[in-house]
Amino acid sequence: MTNHTLQLADRVRGLTAPTTFGRVLGVPPEGSVALTSGSPDVGLLPADEIADATAAVIADPVRRARALDYAARPGSLELREWIAAREGVDPSRVFITNGALHAISVSLQSTVNPGDVLVVESPLYPLALSVAQLTGAVVETVPTDAHGLDVDALEAKLSAGLRPAAVYVVPDFQNPSGAVLAPERRVRLVELAERYGFVVVSDNPYATLRWAGEDIPDLDPASDRVIHANTFSKVLGPGLRVGWLVLPEWAYPGAVDIRARTDQHPSSLIQEIVAEIAARRGRFDEIARRATAEYAVRAEALIGGLRDGLGDAIDVATPEGGLFAWVRLNRVGADEFAEHLAGRGILVNPGSQFSPAGTATADTLARIRLTFARHDADTLRQAARSISEAHHDLEAARR
Repeated sequence: MTNHTLQLADRVRGLTAPTTFGRVLGVPPEGSVALTSGSPDVGLLPADEIADATAAVIADPVRRARALDYAARPGSLELREWIAAREGVDPSRVFITNGALHAISVSLQSTVNPGDVLVVESPLYPLALSVAQLTGAVVETVPTDAHGLDVDALEAKLSAGLRPAAVYVVPDFQNPSGAVLAPERRVRLVELAERYGFVVVSDNPYATLRWAGEDIPDLDPASDRVIHANTFSKVLGPGLRVGWLVLPEWAYPGAVDIRARTDQHPSSLIQEIVAEIAARRGRFDEIARRATAEYAVRAEALIGGLRDGLGDAIDVATPEGGLFAWVRLNRVGADEFAEHLAGRGILVNPGSQFSPAGTATADTLARIRLTFARHDADTLRQAARSISEAHHDLEAARR
């Protein structure tokens, strides 16, 4: 009998984690408080409304049959029409996905070839980089600052000869920095895309979670160089796995073709439930406002507590939305401090986990990302006190 070696296909056998994201430094004790998840608080998700909407769908014979059957590849027309009205586009450009990461994957796989250059922010959402690996693209980073992607730095690289196929950006309350891409930068980014011929994938899952300041329009969907990726996960729940793309007309057939060879279509049942809540009952924005008001309280509890306890030992911007606090440490190293905190029962992500190896700026390496979504204000105030005490102890040990 011939022995054959079992091995994975080449496309996955050589994959390695593009960043150290998710690695917990040290050995955290049982009962640790994790400030690491970018997910919404399950307790703030509309469980009762989802249950009621599900019952309504199943009680209707026509919708029940539709919910339990195969569906069209682009997704539910009712849901696409609701999204199209919000996005200011024709429903024929809306494509329902299985969450935001699937939206990123489809958009990149349908526009980026192996060997093409893909420009990403640094720091960035690490899972987007993992998805990008499957395209075989060469990743080029451009730094961000307090106003989002540094478009001047991107333009300098373009002027020097860089020719990307796509640029990936999170314009509102970016993960991990919480930065909001300035309006004038949004306009210039689209202008550069049209001048140099690349696609901009605007991944915008946190825009709905704004509690202060003015809403800023996403990148102009009228441009045939702009793709919008978004999701219901942050408002209705990540477990539903429903997101969407707004694609230029030329890119739409490719996305449908990829779907035909992978997941066939989104869940018919879940689409009907989301359409019941958002399109038929008009409840999406109220649900978002209800949760966002609580996130504002939690952000103030955590960030206010850190400022009270650490003063000028840290710098942290006051967010106007989103789920993240991006804290600069002025006296201790971020990786060292993250490991020290883990030993104290507080889990955070150091900034080094949000850039490809060797590309992080000095500012990013001095940061830790904290999320305030998953814990109530009292827990976050206590976490801020624990972080402050740990910082003081670490400083004292160095003297």
